[in-house]
Amino acid sequence: MASELAVRTAGQDDDEWIVAAHGEVYAAEFGFDRRFQQGIAGKMHAFRRLPGTFNRVWVGWIAGQRAASIAVSDQPGEVAFLNFVLVLPQYRGRGVGRAMMNTALDHARTHALKEMQLETYSCLVDARALYGRLGFRMTQAIPGKQAFGQTFEQEFWALRL
Repeated sequence: MASELAVRTAGQDDDEWIVAAHGEVYAAEFGFDRRFQQGIAGKMHAFRRLPGTFNRVWVGWIAGQRAASIAVSDQPGEVAFLNFVLVLPQYRGRGVGRAMMNTALDHARTHALKEMQLETYSCLVDARALYGRLGFRMTQAIPGKQAFGQTFEQEFWALRL
């Protein structure tokens, strides 16, 4: 259950775990090649260089083990952007994803941002279902995206806060 979840601000050692966990999960579940993990590493490096005090990365812990990650950054126009959303397979179905999403949403609302946006892929069926349950709506779909050794729809979703 999510009640077991402890959410903490990520540190440098957590960044390395987030990159590796994304690479492992996306390779195992979606057949993404190593370029995906390399892209996550580049995004993490760029994220950590963003100016401002709003930007955050969190890691969810259960029983002393890392279970999930999420990050949020501010964008122009009072918009927050989600990134690094991941729940390890063994912790799914316990409310962990919703709890992590709520952490980022609450942070954005506390800072009076007006909208939360995210990018996802059509193959992430469970994540997309969670986004829909939370009130996000797809704003754009780009069919035939070829990346990481796969073909999928690249999707952009948004939620008014």
